[in-house]
Amino acid sequence: MMLQIMKSGKLSLVVAAGLAAVGCGGSDGTNGQDGQDGVTTRIVELAPGSVCASGGIEVGLGIDADADGTLSDAEVTETKVVCNGENGADGVDGADGQDGVDGQDGISSLINVAIEPAGANCEAGGYRLDSGLDNGDGGATAGDGVLDAGEVDTTSYVCHGVDGFTVLTTLTAGVSASCPNGGQRLDIGLDNGDSLGTPHDGTLQSGEIDSTGYICNGSDGADGEDGQDGSDGSDGTNGSDGVDGTDGTNGTDGADGQTTLIKQAMASTANCPDGGVTITSGLDNGEGGGTANNATLENGEVDYTQHVCNGSAGGGNQLVDDNGAVLGSVLSAGVRNLSIRTPNNYLVTINWDGSFADDAASYGGSACTGALYIYIGGNESKIGASAAFWSSIDGGFLVPSNPSGLSAVESQVFPYESYSENGVCTAYSSTTEYLWPATLLSASTIGLPATIVPPLTLQ
Repeated sequence: MMLQIMKSGKLSLVVAAGLAAVGCGGSDGTNGQDGQDGVTTRIVELAPGSVCASGGIEVGLGIDADADGTLSDAEVTETKVVCNGENGADGVDGADGQDGVDGQDGISSLINVAIEPAGANCEAGGYRLDSGLDNGDGGATAGDGVLDAGEVDTTSYVCHGVDGFTVLTTLTAGVSASCPNGGQRLDIGLDNGDSLGTPHDGTLQSGEIDSTGYICNGSDGADGEDGQDGSDGSDGTNGSDGVDGTDGTNGTDGADGQTTLIKQAMASTANCPDGGVTITSGLDNGEGGGTANNATLENGEVDYTQHVCNGSAGGGNQLVDDNGAVLGSVLSAGVRNLSIRTPNNYLVTINWDGSFADDAASYGGSACTGALYIYIGGNESKIGASAAFWSSIDGGFLVPSNPSGLSAVESQVFPYESYSENGVCTAYSSTTEYLWPATLLSASTIGLPATIVPPLTLQ
């Protein structure tokens, strides 16, 4: 997407990552996002209290901006709470007689994960997630730990990224219609800006959701049955009536159903070379030396592990000049100009005749001297760290200085006294604006030839 802003006759440019279709055959996607730009999660155990009467977990979502592998408090942009199901009610004390029958165990939730080939459900392939209760529906065997076809209640798909877009997921509490006993709703989609959303912003917006599934808790255990009345004692021989039998003991409460837990973390490069997430799930049943019903998915309790990887970097149409020099991959194109990514990975806008728009540059001193700045609208905002802007007076490209090393650089307030436009230096009354400190780079440094020979063509 290209954004042009005018100030005092100055023309400026912001380049945002995104790919528009160019040419008859359509173009491939942009490069996949680095791992630190993807959404990751942080799971915190909640003790029983006012938030969750029986305890639960708090899932924090956000972008690991400093790429240290840990989601800090400042990086958390959204939190969701998933509470454990409450214990089943105690059985009513029985009258005199035998022990009551134990209540039935709750039915476990199961998940099957299978590879989904590329097709109508997943354009680039992915995984199919079948979930349901182990209740024996459809002629299956209940409680055998296997999710048979007849027991499948919901099917969703986790698709690989297409054309380099990042796969995003969000977890929210399951609505009662889908999960009567509570659970989690899993939304999955590409950060591709579908339905007028913003691509590559690290947030899964409603229009970008491609699939939704529900992972529900098991039902509470049934209450224990009332104890049967004890039989009367036999009459004594020619004596008084026998003593009534003692009261039967209370029936044992039915065991609570086990809660299904799901956890996700950034995938390792060994499993996902282009980044992604690793999803693990299982019952909170204490298997493998874990602690049952502690709302934490421990290693021994993990039943399923799947890696959801980002798609490989796309390779759009190449723009070449009449000498056959490759100028870069086309990101978007208009009637007058194109947005390209140069071979050295810089974002540049170039006119169809091989020239560049002379973007406004601001200077800390008079007569276009002193500290060098990029000016775009004078508002507080961010631009890509690899965005390059042509300045004819300086004979090179202005690139934002990036001491933090982040992929997006934020503007700051600086004073300036002059600016250049279309090769002309203009004095300006000393004032302050939101600007970006800039570094001047040559055409060869950003990956372009010193002389570009029109006409330009797409290959």
